[in-house]
Amino acid sequence: MLIGFAVVAVLMPVFFGGSPLFTWTTAAVWVLFAMSTSVLFGWTGLLSFGQAAFFGIGAYTMALIHENRPETPGLVMLLAAALVAAVVAAVFALFALRTSGAEFAILTLVLAQVLWLLTYRVSWLKGEDGFHGLFSVNIISNPLTSDLDLWYYTIAVVGFCVWLLWLLHRSTAGMAMRAVRDDPWRSAALGINVRRVQVCAFAVSAALSAVAGALLAQGQGVVSPGMLSFAISGEILVACLIGGMSRFGGPILGAIVLIWSQTLISNLLHDSSMFVGLLLLVIVIALPQGLVSLPGRVRNRRRASGPPSIPPAPTGSLADESVPDGSPVSAGDEEALR
Repeated sequence: MLIGFAVVAVLMPVFFGGSPLFTWTTAAVWVLFAMSTSVLFGWTGLLSFGQAAFFGIGAYTMALIHENRPETPGLVMLLAAALVAAVVAAVFALFALRTSGAEFAILTLVLAQVLWLLTYRVSWLKGEDGFHGLFSVNIISNPLTSDLDLWYYTIAVVGFCVWLLWLLHRSTAGMAMRAVRDDPWRSAALGINVRRVQVCAFAVSAALSAVAGALLAQGQGVVSPGMLSFAISGEILVACLIGGMSRFGGPILGAIVLIWSQTLISNLLHDSSMFVGLLLLVIVIALPQGLVSLPGRVRNRRRASGPPSIPPAPTGSLADESVPDGSPVSAGDEEALR
């Protein structure tokens, strides 16, 4: 996993620069956001319509720290954003997980909308104007001064976080999450504390979503209430569905396809939202299991269209057979054998 991200980090600046490299940087942030959403939606089976709440918490936490202590290293801002979001998510989950299914999803939507309204009601969150000029972010002691520096910094953080998720996915805790997703009652009968697993999954998902939000704020230099909107929550769920959640890397592929389809179509058409939606709708309908299921579907189709198998040759009558000593079987013996 780490080698793969290292190769991507080295090769992308060779083939892309300027605006395309910045688009890849944004796609990397959305990769982390999609993977963190998959922890909740794909691994644990908890549907959240308010994942943008933690994405925005991370961005606003980073902005507030930058405004009051601009000399704070960028990595420390990311850790603070993750901690704040994890605490908020854990406290919220302790109450919200008394419900399940659609009720839980609606509660997450309510949380996101409440936080969105607070950005307009609380004066030090600066309302619709938000925060601007967050470009002078220091990484340890050196500031981010170019798109190339931002790319290396972003892909390093995203690669490390995805690697941590890979370890979690393969651990007993990750297996417990998937067991709770498949059958919570049987999981409880096997001794798994279902509520604790769900709360931990919610906290992990929120923490990494906040890291993604803080990364985006550091890269774009702007934080606004739009980062808490329902549209962001909907888009990240669509990214997970596009890529597919049957494989670990499905959300990674879905996030890249979503960002690049938006970028390419917006360059060709003035009003691209409808066409992006239609493209994603076609992908989801044609591939219900996501883009990661495409190679398997191609292999199955090739097998189905291959040459038909030759049936075995029919056996003759028993009169043509011989007994073990080599003598032929008579008609009477054949009737007895039948």
